Amino acid sequence: MVVVNYKEYQNTIFWKEEYDNIIFFKYTPRLIITLDIAREIVRSRLDYTSGTAVYSLIDFTNVKSVTKEARDYMNDAEGGLKGILGGAFLSKNVVATLFVNLYLKVNNPTIPAKFFTNKADALDWLLQLKMRDKS
Repeated sequence: MVVVNYKEYQNTIFWKEEYDNIIFFKYTPRLIITLDIAREIVRSRLDYTSGTAVYSLIDFTNVKSVTKEARDYMNDAEGGLKGILGGAFLSKNVVATLFVNLYLKVNNPTIPAKFFTNKADALDWLLQLKMRDKS
């Protein structure tokens, strides 16, 4: 694994590996995602990608909680889904796992999104998604 374009923001760290058009990111420890923080995270991602649509692998392990307003914003086409072609959530943390699974079931995102406990499985899913989207 070769990490390139590593960049830290206030609440998020972004990087790329050897995969074209896939960004990886993780949150700062014990993050409580409020609406303001959700907006900052999206601004940071759009800055990092220069507004280019990407696939994302999101390490959700460090998230302590997410407010309902933040979840709603992150599920909006002009909010958290802006510039995302598909998202794989990754975590081995029980609390984060509950948040992500609840988000996926209740909010039913309009983009492909799936939860994983294994990075290799998440990456395989994103690569398959990319291949499908190219056809």
